[in-house]
Amino acid sequence: MFKNLTNFGYQRNFKEAVGFYVAYLLFNAIIAAIVGATVSLTKTGSFFNFGISVGSTVAIINCFGLSLLISKEKGLLGNLGVIMLVILSGLLAMFAGGLGGLIPTTYLSTRPTKR
Repeated sequence: MFKNLTNFGYQRNFKEAVGFYVAYLLFNAIIAAIVGATVSLTKTGSFFNFGISVGSTVAIINCFGLSLLISKEKGLLGNLGVIMLVILSGLLAMFAGGLGGLIPTTYLSTRPTKR
């Protein structure tokens, strides 16, 4: 279920895609917590709202970056539909965080490699 998590050119089946989703959702949460805690050392005031904004920013960057990396490794960037999925992952991360943004990313990981 959790094999080949860092092999972005690998075509995953449904079970492996669920493992990919869970692993990178946890990765997003850990990175957001570390970045939020580090940056909050320099900020005074409402830490909760600041943490939410840092978490959202980290989710957008991670989901968009992962989608772009998977598409590049699989040679799918020439397809308009794939480019729209990459953009959709960033937009969903903007509104639903890592939970939503990783859905198109996970779908892209199940696509076959074009190379």
